[in-house]
Amino acid sequence: MTTPASHQSQNDFVYIHRVCYSDTDAAGFVYHGRYLEIFERSRAEWLAQYNLSPTKLINEFNIVMPVRELTMNFYKPGRLDDILHITQTIEHRGRTQISVKQTAQRKPPDGDELQVIASATLHIVCVDTITLKPKAWPEWFFPAQ
Repeated sequence: MTTPASHQSQNDFVYIHRVCYSDTDAAGFVYHGRYLEIFERSRAEWLAQYNLSPTKLINEFNIVMPVRELTMNFYKPGRLDDILHITQTIEHRGRTQISVKQTAQRKPPDGDELQVIASATLHIVCVDTITLKPKAWPEWFFPAQ
């Protein structure tokens, strides 16, 4: 069993997502449910930078990471062709659960500063695949924390 190499803080990661037609509703705005999918892709890419994937976590480490609870906030509408910058920050780390804040930002056409358009706070639990009970997060999962 190998553990992932770490070279940057988990709070440094930014996922870039271009809003495509299938992300939008009839009014041309990002459909609220699509943010969950976009945030999920961001978390998958975040894991990939550490040479991890849900399959690898299951097969090599007997870990699954279900979302126990989430809260979302919407500030401004996202639109077709927006380039979203998705950031994530681990706000709290417990023995078996972490709270992760994910934020979608975009650069408005008339400005240089990114503006927040949506955010979510997720409570993710580390669960053993055999017992299906919460278990402590491995220390190697949090490099440079």
